[in-house]
Amino acid sequence: MNIPADANEVIEALSLQVGDLSKQVAILQSQLTAAMKLIPQDVLDATIGGDDATSE
Repeated sequence: MNIPADANEVIEALSLQVGDLSKQVAILQSQLTAAMKLIPQDVLDATIGGDDATSE
């Protein structure tokens, strides 16, 4: 692995990584939103309320 000694190179490499990660997060968020729409509301309600119901 090459470690650049120039601060500008480090900043550029980090900004590229941040840009890539931001794109990945946006893709994952849209996929999660789409997946959540496929789950019936009663299942979501039972899952959210299920944690409280099992602790009683």
